[in-house]
Amino acid sequence: MKCAITINNKAIVSSKGQVVIPKLLREKLGIHAGNELLFIIRATDNILEMRPVKRSIEMFFGRCKRPHKKPMSIKEMDEAIMDAVSDSEK
Repeated sequence: MKCAITINNKAIVSSKGQVVIPKLLREKLGIHAGNELLFIIRATDNILEMRPVKRSIEMFFGRCKRPHKKPMSIKEMDEAIMDAVSDSEK
């Protein structure tokens, strides 16, 4: 059986539709500036759920595919990183 913690806080919706999440809730959920949130409406009881989107390295697998090019070797990756770093220092 799950233990439920009830935290009652309220927020006001601005004219732009923005809502400030109370600090206590941000801390409890580990929400920081730039985090993505998922909103779910439970239609059965008209409740809005908000959950932080959790990311893992597996979600990024295959995102950097280069069509029609052979995969880079570790040495080529290291060289590309070094080139990018030296370019940014100029």
